Amino acid sequence: MAKKALFSDLETAIKKKKFQPVYFLYGKEDFFIDEITLLLRRYVFNSEADAEMNTVMLQGSETSIGEVISQASAFGMFAAERLVIVRGFERIRKERTKEKLKVQMEMLAAYLKNPAPATVLVLTAADLDKKELAKEPYSLLADVGYEFAPMKDAAGFASDRAKSLGWNLLPGALRILMQHTGNAVRDISGELQKLSLYAEGRAEKVLTETDVMEVVGVSREYNVFELEKAIVSRDLRQASGIALMMLEKDGEPLSIVNYLTVFFVRLWKLGTPEVKRMSDGDAAKELGMFGGQAFFLGNYKSYLAAFAPEQIQTALVALHETDLALKGQRTISATSQDERDKLLMLVLMRKVLS
Repeated sequence: MAKKALFSDLETAIKKKKFQPVYFLYGKEDFFIDEITLLLRRYVFNSEADAEMNTVMLQGSETSIGEVISQASAFGMFAAERLVIVRGFERIRKERTKEKLKVQMEMLAAYLKNPAPATVLVLTAADLDKKELAKEPYSLLADVGYEFAPMKDAAGFASDRAKSLGWNLLPGALRILMQHTGNAVRDISGELQKLSLYAEGRAEKVLTETDVMEVVGVSREYNVFELEKAIVSRDLRQASGIALMMLEKDGEPLSIVNYLTVFFVRLWKLGTPEVKRMSDGDAAKELGMFGGQAFFLGNYKSYLAAFAPEQIQTALVALHETDLALKGQRTISATSQDERDKLLMLVLMRKVLS
């Protein structure tokens, strides 16, 4: 139904003041939806005072389509422009009778054909499946709808976001940042804001590994990259020590499990005949390494020699079992959660390096 939205395209149009009269923004990646609404509030109006008086925020669960149309059709106060934002449009109150519901849909269809010229109406919703989108009122919004799905290239987003803030992320810095944030674009954006403030005033507009380690609190000695090296070196003592120190510092065993799962899945894929025949660019994409992350494909190729296929399989099974245990789906005898986490991590390191 809706277009797969490119945030950058909408951002460019809004900054050029090329507004649509109605936007229907939905999907799992609500960070971009929030960003679009903030951009509209900033660029629709000539001043913050105008924005304060002429921005209307509605909650879908507390309003009806009739009330939304009424607000969108009203005149602005001391300004021509008006911005009406409806959050949680999927929870909009609907009339109970078919006759009244039909009237609601007719009102919405009529407004969409002839929207108020000075109003920007923004309807936001969570993720919606195809069956829901085929029904009213969503089917009426097909021409103004934008879906924001989870980012497949979060590393590319991080690089672009850094550039928009005036900075260039070095490959090593990007790698550490992605390990810390995962694919959560909201977290990526937040950390980049902090990095930008941290490095403010620097002549060379480059963010380094050291910058990321300082700002996001990653220890140079006890992080997943040192753990990765210890595992590749098959040093059980060092790997166990680093894993325990990481737990002591951050207390997040699942982040270690998730990172190592990605690590071993990439090694497994890299060892398949199909990927071996690919170019480096295609192989990096197959491994989920986009943007600056592709720089480290060579590392993975060298790491692959340290593991037999059976060892990779054993590691993945061990990681899956640990994940289940951390989520409470396997019983572990321990006096506290902290003791349980440490015990699981030690057992995991032993199995991974068996």
